Amino acid sequence: MPKHRHFPPLVGANDDPRSEPLNRMSSSQPSGNPAKTVAGEAAVSTVASPSVSGRSQDLGADTTAVVLAGGKGTRLGPLTRHECKPALPFGGRYRNIDFSLSNCVNSGIRAIGVATQYKDASLLRHLAEVWQDGAQRSDATLAPWRPGTDGYCGTADAVFQNWRKIESLQSRLVLILAGDHVYQMDYRPMLEQHLATGADVTVGCVEVPIDDARQFGVMSIDASKRVMRFSEKPKRPQPLPGRPDSALGSMGIYVFNRETLGRFLQQDADTEASRHDFGADLLPRLVDTARVVAYPFTGDATIGGGYWRDVGTVAAYWRAHMELLDGIPGFRLDDPAWPIHPMAPSQHAGLTRTGTDGRVSRIEQSLLAHDCGLDAATLHRCVLSERVTVAEKAYLEHAVVLPDAIIGRGCRLANVIVDAGVQVPDGTVVLPKPYSHNETPTLITAETRFSSQSHQRVPQRQEMRLYTESGLQQRTGT
Repeated sequence: MPKHRHFPPLVGANDDPRSEPLNRMSSSQPSGNPAKTVAGEAAVSTVASPSVSGRSQDLGADTTAVVLAGGKGTRLGPLTRHECKPALPFGGRYRNIDFSLSNCVNSGIRAIGVATQYKDASLLRHLAEVWQDGAQRSDATLAPWRPGTDGYCGTADAVFQNWRKIESLQSRLVLILAGDHVYQMDYRPMLEQHLATGADVTVGCVEVPIDDARQFGVMSIDASKRVMRFSEKPKRPQPLPGRPDSALGSMGIYVFNRETLGRFLQQDADTEASRHDFGADLLPRLVDTARVVAYPFTGDATIGGGYWRDVGTVAAYWRAHMELLDGIPGFRLDDPAWPIHPMAPSQHAGLTRTGTDGRVSRIEQSLLAHDCGLDAATLHRCVLSERVTVAEKAYLEHAVVLPDAIIGRGCRLANVIVDAGVQVPDGTVVLPKPYSHNETPTLITAETRFSSQSHQRVPQRQEMRLYTESGLQQRTGT
């Protein structure tokens, strides 16, 4: 990013704010081609929010949310080869980004910008085709913000480059969010605390295991919740006082007063050594020069029960699905008081068929999206995404199967993630070590090799062989 630059000019007398991506869609405005409009950064959609009143509702209406959805997601390996982490399916019928967007809508936030960058084609389609289904039902607005020709240099630069849009909305507060975390949260208590404490920035935080804390921003706070230290992905995370097994990790959720944020971003843009990232640069600097206050998200929260997961690794992504099947206190995908948008169409229920020997499918503690097809198969603790097909006599346990995958006849798969569009040959057997929440699952992708040795256990390593009954070794990728 060029140094010592300044914000682009704000909307002036000769500028029409309606030309900006984030503006309200008229009920009489034709939607046109959603995919084309989003690619041109002109798409605007409206979505419904629960009815609330009073000070909290006023704060939501006076807040602009910026959802950062430009990360590469490299730790997810092949799962993000063709799409960004916010677009990755979760829970059968949702995308990762749907949780942050739904939290905004349910919190009464009416202005939402989504900053996209890497491999965002499927994300843009999702925003246009799915979220626009809520058009004309509310005055909340949502639009993608794409980077300039040089891209975003970091999370802070993503906000900096879109400052003209933020400033033109004249909201009192700006809420910065990540678009790839799984949680349900009412943001309004956090907005209220921000104003009550007179903070320059408020940071959402959760307790995390000390062994996982190296993946997060880790903070230390005093008795008044003021942040005294902030370290991004430290090699030796500082534990909580008296609790050596836990640390206080950042959720990647920040609240700023708009004018204050503008000053901080300009200072960061003028700093030669900055990586222009909130966690790596701005927050550690602000701890020493400004008032940074923590907002702990705990089990006492009315919405979400303090549950929050960064599904940024293959193991974390799989474990979060298993936790979903176990049941999470305070966290419900079907909570009518806090819906996760978009709701799946009820007319497209999964189809189960009787096998050739008269047997029927058996489904236990599993979650199936619409348009799945099962032919006398057995599922135990599985999550199936849209348009998945499972053939006759197949047995799946602790499996996450992504859209359009096909599981062949007689397959036996346990502790696996099957990538989108993969065809698993008949008779494939994956039987890893006994089930454990801490175990890394087997990832079956288009690059997986299938060999002719049947009924053998598969070693859990990156380049694995899966054994089929077909007698033919196959290679379906590079």
